[in-house]
Amino acid sequence: MKRKGFYITVGILAVIVLTCFIYVFTGTKNTEKLMREYLEDRGYVIEEIQSIDVNHSFLNVILSYNEWNIHVRYDDDPDAIYIYTVKNGQIKEAGVSGSVDKEDLKHKE
Repeated sequence: MKRKGFYITVGILAVIVLTCFIYVFTGTKNTEKLMREYLEDRGYVIEEIQSIDVNHSFLNVILSYNEWNIHVRYDDDPDAIYIYTVKNGQIKEAGVSGSVDKEDLKHKE
């Protein structure tokens, strides 16, 4: 009888973990696609982008912060990381990080 409860608990935990993994994986892909569309709408060509890193945080959801953070590096400004987020299904600029002076930033809107 105790084994049955154990297997049910393990099964429920496995389903929760798998659901979270699928949610983050598909959300990351969708957010990256949304970011690429955002950049293309602003006249950037994908070859000008060095990297797009999408991060998700369940803790941010609990603390009412932004669920998705996007870090973008441009080829012509590799020392700066431009940070974006998703609010109400739209990309919003959130700041810049890196070792570049504010005056030298090339992609600040």
